[in-house]
Amino acid sequence: MTSRPPLGVQRAPARKPTGQNLSQRPAAAVAAAAARQRSYVPPSPIRKETTFHDFSPSDPNDGSQGRVTGAQRRGSRLKLELSHDSADIISHSNMMESPNTIDASKPFTPSRIMPPTDSSELGDMSPHLSVEAQAVDVDPKLPMPARRPRFTTEVSRRNAPPSTPNPSKKDARPKPYTVEIPALAPRYHIQGKADGLTKSGPSNAAQPGVGYADFFPWTGNHPEDQFSENAIRHGFFDKAPIAQTETSSAKVNLFGALKHKSGLLALSTMFANVLGERRQNAQITEPSTFKPPPRVTVTDAKRETWMKDLANPTTPLRRLSRTIPHSIRGRILLDQCLNKNVPTDRAVWLAKCVGVNELRSFKRKGAGSNLVIRGGEAKFHRDWTVIVEQFIEAVVFGFEEPDWKAKVGYAIRLTTHLYVEHLLDREHYMEWLVHSLENSDQAKLPMWMILVEIFWKDLLRLRKYGRRLVVALVHQHHEIQNHIDKDLFQPLLSKLTGLLNTLITRSPENFVSPSSWSKYRDSLRHCIPAGDQIRQNAFMAINHRNEQLVASANRSQPAARHILVKRLDGTLQLPMPEALPAQCWGISKDKAALAKALLEWCTSLYRPGIAKVFVSSKILQHWSALGLDTTMAILDLLDVDAFEEQGRKDALYHLVCELVRQGIFSVPRYVQWLMARGSLTHVENVLPGGPGGTRLLVELPVHALTQSQRGIRGGMLRRASFSVDDEAKDAELAIKYMKQALGLPLAMNDPILQRKPIPIKKLSRRVAISSRSLKAEVGCWLRDGLAVNATERKPGAEGQAPELSPSMFGAVRTLLEAAEDFSMLGEVLQALTTQSNIETLAAVADTVSRHFFVFSALGVAEPVFAGLRKQLHALGRNQEIAVRPLLAALVGLAPRFPGKGDLAGQLQAELTLIDRNNPVDACSPVSDSMALQLQDDDVNLREEIEKNLASGTSLDRNTMERLFQTIAQRLQSCWGKADDNQRAYSRLLTRLRIFDTQHFDSIMNKWLCYLRTLRDRPSILRIFPLLVSVGCLSMSGILATASEPQTRQNTGMLQPPPSNGPGPQVVQITSKTKYMQQVLQLFVAPIPDDGLITAEESYRFSILQDQAGRENANELLSLIRLALAEYSFARTQSDFDNHPLDDPDIQARLLGLVRHLVLKDPNGIAQALRVKCPESPVSGWIDLMTTKLLIPAADEHTRITFDQVLELTNEFTLPFCRAKLLLSLEQSGPEAADRRQSHLELFATAMDKAIDARNISWIGILDSVDPEIIHHVKNRAQVRFLDLLPSTRTPPTVDTVPDQNLQMAENLLSVIDAIIRGGAMGRRPQLVPSMIDKLADLWEVLASADDYAKPPVLKHWLPFLLNFITLHTQTFDTSKPSNEVRARALIVCAGLIQELDVLHSPEVDTRALSSRIFDLACLLADNVADESRAMCARALKDSTSDPRLRYIFSFSAQPGENLVLKDKTGRAAGGASSRFMGTPGSMWGAESQVPERLTPFVMRRWEILSEPTPNVGENDTAISLSHFDARRA
Repeated sequence: MTSRPPLGVQRAPARKPTGQNLSQRPAAAVAAAAARQRSYVPPSPIRKETTFHDFSPSDPNDGSQGRVTGAQRRGSRLKLELSHDSADIISHSNMMESPNTIDASKPFTPSRIMPPTDSSELGDMSPHLSVEAQAVDVDPKLPMPARRPRFTTEVSRRNAPPSTPNPSKKDARPKPYTVEIPALAPRYHIQGKADGLTKSGPSNAAQPGVGYADFFPWTGNHPEDQFSENAIRHGFFDKAPIAQTETSSAKVNLFGALKHKSGLLALSTMFANVLGERRQNAQITEPSTFKPPPRVTVTDAKRETWMKDLANPTTPLRRLSRTIPHSIRGRILLDQCLNKNVPTDRAVWLAKCVGVNELRSFKRKGAGSNLVIRGGEAKFHRDWTVIVEQFIEAVVFGFEEPDWKAKVGYAIRLTTHLYVEHLLDREHYMEWLVHSLENSDQAKLPMWMILVEIFWKDLLRLRKYGRRLVVALVHQHHEIQNHIDKDLFQPLLSKLTGLLNTLITRSPENFVSPSSWSKYRDSLRHCIPAGDQIRQNAFMAINHRNEQLVASANRSQPAARHILVKRLDGTLQLPMPEALPAQCWGISKDKAALAKALLEWCTSLYRPGIAKVFVSSKILQHWSALGLDTTMAILDLLDVDAFEEQGRKDALYHLVCELVRQGIFSVPRYVQWLMARGSLTHVENVLPGGPGGTRLLVELPVHALTQSQRGIRGGMLRRASFSVDDEAKDAELAIKYMKQALGLPLAMNDPILQRKPIPIKKLSRRVAISSRSLKAEVGCWLRDGLAVNATERKPGAEGQAPELSPSMFGAVRTLLEAAEDFSMLGEVLQALTTQSNIETLAAVADTVSRHFFVFSALGVAEPVFAGLRKQLHALGRNQEIAVRPLLAALVGLAPRFPGKGDLAGQLQAELTLIDRNNPVDACSPVSDSMALQLQDDDVNLREEIEKNLASGTSLDRNTMERLFQTIAQRLQSCWGKADDNQRAYSRLLTRLRIFDTQHFDSIMNKWLCYLRTLRDRPSILRIFPLLVSVGCLSMSGILATASEPQTRQNTGMLQPPPSNGPGPQVVQITSKTKYMQQVLQLFVAPIPDDGLITAEESYRFSILQDQAGRENANELLSLIRLALAEYSFARTQSDFDNHPLDDPDIQARLLGLVRHLVLKDPNGIAQALRVKCPESPVSGWIDLMTTKLLIPAADEHTRITFDQVLELTNEFTLPFCRAKLLLSLEQSGPEAADRRQSHLELFATAMDKAIDARNISWIGILDSVDPEIIHHVKNRAQVRFLDLLPSTRTPPTVDTVPDQNLQMAENLLSVIDAIIRGGAMGRRPQLVPSMIDKLADLWEVLASADDYAKPPVLKHWLPFLLNFITLHTQTFDTSKPSNEVRARALIVCAGLIQELDVLHSPEVDTRALSSRIFDLACLLADNVADESRAMCARALKDSTSDPRLRYIFSFSAQPGENLVLKDKTGRAAGGASSRFMGTPGSMWGAESQVPERLTPFVMRRWEILSEPTPNVGENDTAISLSHFDARRA
């Protein structure tokens, strides 16, 4: 008997051939072997007593019990190895099967009963040679003792194990004869279908996939069963013996052919032919027989059983692939896998099986075209993704479910496998993840973070999701950081901080989002460790990239100056914010230019007030800490600016004085600067009218200098014949005079004691005209002599310093205000907040309110206010009436602080309660004797009022009007008298106002309207201040009487009514009484000291005057216009008698008020002061005032044109030029249409002239003119700018690019920048195709071969155009044209990025420019539609290998999307096939010679399925093996 392994099974190596017996088995040897086997065969196997396994006996009816089972195997090595391999395979497949569960129908072989931990009774089954096999070989036996033969004893039937208690009923029916396979038959594993030999055995013995070598049951058809003479004589051979034995070498026959020149070719042809034949014969050519497992409708029980088998890893999938339950799909599939804990790979297999059947159902329906089929597949893919999303969300957030943690792990693992296998719609899934993270609350945020972290590598690779992911994380960090329960979320906050710190270095491009960066920048900065320099540098780089994409950040130097001045002007209207220095520092990279603009603003005559000096000082202190050289900035300004105006010099001296005190300005470097210029040679250089650069040496604060610095200063001044000794004597004398005026002790022999003390007012006037050095000495002495003593006093000590009286404080305050040394005054105020004198504390509060913006810049206002509130609470516990002055002062101060509105209301309520409950008002020093000054009737009147107040009842309107008329008549009778009855009656009016404030104010308004018609009354300045001081009259009430009826139009602006007479009707009434002019004087000039009000009341009235200019701007403008109309009308009526506006001081103060109002709202000024008739006298007065605002030396004959206005325009004159422009435009031309056309032409002409003159400061005026004009100007500048850009038709060169073109382009860009930032066009700027055309032209220039044209483009033109395009990307229109323009811009940007990479070299660094274009492309891609983004990705498909482009377009390559199917034509027609002997042409390098046809190959991810059918076919894979030229193994 012989054996031949089937195709595909490698034959084990045999023994050496010996002679003619190559594969012969002699009959004698066979017989001897059979005899040996029979001699060692035991009747039955022996059971080991030491085993731990309990084996059941075989079926008695099994025929194998009586056959050979335990003899040692002998025979050929091939038989042993095949038997060993097959035994290993079978034992491995059944290693998990319990011996007790073995089916009785299976043969009871040793491979089935052998324990894995025990050796076999049959001996070693390994492929090593047995003892008998070694005996056949020529190798001698080793001298070892003979091994005892292994055998098994027969188990008698008496010792057989008992049968089971309940044996099954024996089948007594006759059975057909079956051939039993011997247990010693060698077994081997077969691949594919079993041959007929294997099938011939009994069905209960043959195992599937197992063959038996050298065993062929007798059927009469096998060649071995046919007897012949040769078989009887020589035995049976598998192969016929060779007729002629090879006895000599073949060298003689072959050497002649190989020695020929074509021998090598013949040999290679023979081998190639052999390879070709083998390939052709073994190649798989059958078509693919892949079919997905079918689905069958089954019962619930069978479906449950099937799912349990699927969850059992030992159940092969091929058995399960016969049928799949039809009802398992969608969410049910996922839930079943979760509940049954199906292994992940088997769950994915099931999902693929169900999915591929669902997808094929669309094709089987046959309805619709391929487009409909693809749409159905996409819908299935999307729906399946939604189901998976709902599944994972339900499992992850089902916290109440049992085994929640295990279920979450399984759900996440399964979902991740589905994602990796591309069985989900990735775009929809990533969108779901990011959207859920964005809208998650703090309770669910940790789980969403876990889910996002699994897929965040893919999320961060795409701009569409990466930016939103980062913004969502930063937003959540910001929300938790500012949460009221921040400590409870500390672990979550730490996790978010760690994620952001990781992302800021690994994925900085996702932080490039200007709109979100400005909102969360500070929050992100706080989460970066202070010592982590790498992350700090990454944060600064990201901040720089975001600033480049903000429209306001693309600033040329003029635009930066305009922004800085606008922010600085805000400090003149509102308190200086703490973040202002840092905000101003970030406006521009040119810090020297910023410092120069700040110094020019501080010393400008167009910015009134002293607050600007302290604002500038505070900003320069902050900038110096950031590295600014303040000393050099000031000296550079002195080099280019002569400072001819005295007001500018005083501001410079004052600023330097503050900087020297802070140690910021270096005096030695300033002295070196003077010495280098040789300026101090004449006495004129140091006189008060001398140059500012040299006079500054005299104005330095001597008390802040060191001894050596004083010596150097003195030596320099002596060279200019300036006496330092006289300066010191003047300062000493001034201090002595102040000591005498304040009542402080002097030396006994001091000659000043013999002189009369100088009054404080006169002394303050002398201090006001002194040098800054003397003022600084005075301020320092007052601070050191008073503030320190007040601070160092010890309560209860005998030597305690006395409380500072209100009069003493008033004197000190007057002197410090005259010296304008508010830094010293601030320290004095802080020291006095611990005083217990109510009047002094109230005066401190009034001082802060009077100079609120100055003390806000110094940082004194908040601490002083807090100290005063503390004292109010401490002193008000026992004396509520006494603290009323302090409470009233704080009521006026609190509303000026931002965010203290509620506190101000609370203080006001306390003040009202005190006024109502206390009949005696103690706010005035003369209130104690008020009752004695009233007559009996007046006393009764007062008692009636107090009685009603005490009882809490209210007065009816008739009674209030009666009382008011009585008091008003008696008050009028007191006018012009020197007694104090006028104050007493004013107090009665104040008490009467408490009953009904609204009705009282209406009665008071009627009375004031009556007063403005009286001719024999005193001046308003002697009536109204007292009424305002006692609280029965408000400043707004006075302004209400100084106006005319207003009509409110649709714009919301108050417009004056038309007047047909020579002036407004109210002016014609008040022209005789000069009421309007007197009221105007009341608001602009100090009130006269006539003894009716005290000094403190006069000080508080000045506070109200200042507040009226800030809070009642519109009413004041109306008053100014009516006062001018009244003055002009009176002069036309030949009334020249003592008009207030004839006073030059009043005119100067009026001009200062108008300047302040123009800085606040220039457009409102133009609207309020507009006069309908240009020829009226009022129009001339208004024109003169607006002209003087620009040209202080102008008179009534000065005329200014529109071109001159543009020439005078700069950052500081801009508000005044705007007001002048608006007033001039309103007065030009009678017809509106003609006026608009003339304005358009005027602006176009003026713009061209100004730009040619390099003057673009006037661009700030454009936001106040007609939007159509602004749009026209913007288009004109845009056209000129784009025309300057080069192209391939007009390429630039290094030598021919004039500087004026670059300057012109920068100026035009500044004009466009200012117009867009101003937002006055009435429409948002949009990208237009012409801009993208110019960008494409620059791309062509860079891609051209002209190397001379590239440097100017890289250095100038491309950055200019990027700035220009960035200005137009802030808004997005969702229309289709806008999307197309942005899509084209993205394509051009992508081309520029790759072109700049090509141009990059050590000599030309293009990385910064490439990064900027990349950021701009990201900004454009954020707002582009998905269709446009996909269109761009298709257009750049060949360039998508660049990860930057894939990131911008959010395009990720799908697996297998670039696969193609190659179809060779003419393969069977000879040619290459015959030439290469059937071998592929690629082996010979001739593949290109065969014509090919490439067709797209679609890889269906759902069909990539393992073990789809129970039967293994030759080509049953999802992708046909014929595509790969596969061969059979």
